[in-house]
Amino acid sequence: MTRPVRADPAGGPPAWVLHRPQADVTTVSVWLRTGSRDEDEATAGGTHLLEHILLQAPSAGGERAVDLLEALGGEANAITSREHLVLYARVPTEAAVRALDVLARALAEPELSGAVLAAERKVVQEELRLAASDPLDVVHDVFFDLAFPGHPLGRPVGGTIEEVGRVELEALRAHHARWLGSAGVVVCGGAAPEAVAGVLEKGPLAALPPWTPPACAGPPVVGAGRKALELNSDTAGVVLGGPAVPYGHPLRPAWLVLMELLAGASSALLTEELRNRRGLCYELWALAAPYRDTGVWRAFVATAPEHVEEVVATAVALLAQPAWSPAEVTRAARRTAALLRLEAEQSLEEALLYGRHALVAGCPDWTLAGELAAIEAVAPEEIAGAVALDEAARAVGQGMVAPSIVAVAGMAVSCQEFPLPENHREMGRT
Repeated sequence: MTRPVRADPAGGPPAWVLHRPQADVTTVSVWLRTGSRDEDEATAGGTHLLEHILLQAPSAGGERAVDLLEALGGEANAITSREHLVLYARVPTEAAVRALDVLARALAEPELSGAVLAAERKVVQEELRLAASDPLDVVHDVFFDLAFPGHPLGRPVGGTIEEVGRVELEALRAHHARWLGSAGVVVCGGAAPEAVAGVLEKGPLAALPPWTPPACAGPPVVGAGRKALELNSDTAGVVLGGPAVPYGHPLRPAWLVLMELLAGASSALLTEELRNRRGLCYELWALAAPYRDTGVWRAFVATAPEHVEEVVATAVALLAQPAWSPAEVTRAARRTAALLRLEAEQSLEEALLYGRHALVAGCPDWTLAGELAAIEAVAPEEIAGAVALDEAARAVGQGMVAPSIVAVAGMAVSCQEFPLPENHREMGRT
């Protein structure tokens, strides 16, 4: 298990180094603790647009960050979410120091010009156009719009084509400047902590202004409802879900195990019935997405349009009062922890885990080892009988995991045909 080492430069951003001695590959990543939920009307879709620009904007020497990183023999990419933006590169370990310097300069000293904005705006709009025509993609936007109506968490992460078209250069520069102080660094692989610290102490991130997280207005209320988006497609996406718990909540490990019980292994509740017995789908999964102050869970199913009503009715019935034996819960907890360990074998995935938990969620003492231990310790009584413990029952809504939200994309159907338990029509925050 990789042991995290703090390598914060004096006055610079928080940094974690997950040292894997003799590893041939190192992932370097630089983060901003901002995402689509922090955008205003003038910058809706702007964080995702900024993500594209940071790797494509020319450096002081005239070369783009993506070209410099690829010249090192690596691959570079970026991720925008509702709460963070991350630039990362996977490179041979001997190139890690140089790659970190390139990414740090791309984040802190970008050339935000009108020409780069115009070019990347078109690329982003094309990306959004493709996503909007894919029912398996856009259905998640429908879900979040129902989950957080009128709240920034409910907006599409990348904005809309129209919103991206309205983002002006000065607004984007101001958005970047406002959040630059929230930067952080996570490095995982063969690069030694002292080498990482040396780059950060001399690089542009060391000179960033102090940053104080903005005041929180309080957790948003998780909404409820049903909505179908008609698309001309031979495939439909279905998402069912409801409130969950935020980062750092003591029930977070139990929620991870619960998602495994719903749609993880072949014997999971939804998998067994929808896929194995009825043959209604090939792809399905479930996850509980945490945020700083709230969370939502969702189960996704890809199916034929003519199967949507059966999928929804069957899933709602199964989730109304699910029950698992102690042996099933123990097995799911063990598998959940094992899968997380397998995922974290990749340096990129381990870096992303530490970035999300230790940096973005504000849990600097979070460790993968601690997370695995907490998952493996989830007791059967916490979940058996649809999360039977009183505290857990309150967290998922009166002791049930019944979905309060149903979103469909890919067919025309009356939302009134989707059955939902009456007591889940109105749900408050967790």
